[in-house]
Amino acid sequence: MNEANAPSPAEVEALRRRLAAAVFAVVDGGPAELPADVAQVLQDTHGIAYVCLRRGGRALAEAWSSGHQETWAAALCQALARARGGVTGARASVDAVEVCLGLAPERARIDKDRAALASHERRGIAGLELTCAAGRERFAPTAQIARNRRTEKWLEAAQKALGLSDAQLAGDDVTLSRFPCAQQLITRADLTVHPLLRGKPLVEPTAITRAGVRELEALWADFLVRGVQPDGRMQYIYYPSRGEEDRKRNNMIRQWMATLALIRLARRRGDKRLIKLADDNLRFNLRAFYRPSGKLGLIEYNHKVKLGAVALAVLSIVEHPQRKQLKRVEPRLWATIDHLWRPGGAFRTFFKPAERNDVQNFYPGEALLAWAARLCEGDDPALYERFMASFHHYRDWHRAQRNPAFVPWHTQAYYEVWRRTGEAALRDFIFEMNDWLLAMQQWDDVAAPDARGRFYDPRHPEYGPPHASATGVYLEGLIDAFALAREVGDSARVAAYRQAILRGLRSARQLTFFGDVDMFYVSKRDALRGGVRNTVYDNVVRVDNVQHNLMAVFKVLDRFTDDDFAAVDRE
Repeated sequence: MNEANAPSPAEVEALRRRLAAAVFAVVDGGPAELPADVAQVLQDTHGIAYVCLRRGGRALAEAWSSGHQETWAAALCQALARARGGVTGARASVDAVEVCLGLAPERARIDKDRAALASHERRGIAGLELTCAAGRERFAPTAQIARNRRTEKWLEAAQKALGLSDAQLAGDDVTLSRFPCAQQLITRADLTVHPLLRGKPLVEPTAITRAGVRELEALWADFLVRGVQPDGRMQYIYYPSRGEEDRKRNNMIRQWMATLALIRLARRRGDKRLIKLADDNLRFNLRAFYRPSGKLGLIEYNHKVKLGAVALAVLSIVEHPQRKQLKRVEPRLWATIDHLWRPGGAFRTFFKPAERNDVQNFYPGEALLAWAARLCEGDDPALYERFMASFHHYRDWHRAQRNPAFVPWHTQAYYEVWRRTGEAALRDFIFEMNDWLLAMQQWDDVAAPDARGRFYDPRHPEYGPPHASATGVYLEGLIDAFALAREVGDSARVAAYRQAILRGLRSARQLTFFGDVDMFYVSKRDALRGGVRNTVYDNVVRVDNVQHNLMAVFKVLDRFTDDDFAAVDRE
């Protein structure tokens, strides 16, 4: 279709509404056909269709069309007619229809170790089909996200369902096909067709306005507040597909970061109720995980005492509005940090087990951030001398073995001390670290547009997979580097860091659960709204996904001007 004949936006919207109405007419028992003008749009493409009929997030019935040769219009009607037969009760109770329209399949190799299926990057984008003489199994991309199921797990289930041995699976008689899919959610209430990518509408960069970031702040804050249980415990991991939290897993560093985020939220809003909630959470953590040991104070979980957990616990106390009430605990925690410091500037990263000294990219930076808060309270020449010894040690350490995880913690610590001292070496290293970090952010080089703005370098798997919490903590550091660049008049870095922040916020918004459309497979939506899923292909919500991004936007909203939000260089 040439541009002259292309439909207007109003015509496209009207066509979508007619498609939505036609889909629900078939679901409700009408003829399995589409109006001619709607069918005409889908007649030019041949492939396969998948539908899932839902009510309140619950799957009532699902079905595929039979083959790959039908037009999309015929395939869609066939799948709808099959699915409606599986609905018990009134079909009018179906409030959403999940639709995937697949293109011609491409064969994928099945290695004995199934290495071809190990990559997550195509999960939730391509449908899968396993065929053999015994039958066929299919897996829709929206179902991959809704069930949060890895491709390998699906293959194991498909292999079992078809009764295939490992040898048969790897043989020539078995075909594994992938087929890219156009994904939509069609909703009854507004008769709207919502285009999806990996089960979520695509967030455009232009959505990152001041109003849009304020909306994120409110959503994330509400989620964090709802995570505090009646006894003060903070929910750590939530599984949207199951509608439940995981009580078996926990992490003290992330728990204390959540406490710190609650305290900052409460102080920011000046809300006594939130201050009480943050205090409840802090005191629960102390009751459950703090214990004195001589002159030291330990944060222990699962037989481990980590430098980072101690540092974030004491930082939470420093920022607590009722800090004086915790004066018996605070000095012991400081003493533990001092105990783990070495005269050359290095930190031991574990008090227990004492033989461990790894995770150097994280815990020393968290300890230095705690020390920075202490230095900002007043002159302490001895502490400043130790801080700078650690700065020199870890600057050399990072230059010898760069890792992006190192950057945000040290950036935040050094920026706070630079603001007080103006030390040029701190300024220069902040710029050096963050200039290097920018290359980790993906934009035009991603396989799918929903991944734009995340921090991930596939050439360096040792840096770890992409993750919402990583994006959030990088943003926490980048906004400090941005503020530093503006304070010293470095306009080129202001522009570069601003662009990275806007792009990172686009990624964070992409991963945030907003409403009924991106929670189409969730029944307990009130519990999930405002949660941030791990990645575009993993819907699990972890507390640090929320709190890191929340603490970053506190600073972004305070430091960005309206012109910064309006910058066109986010593209």
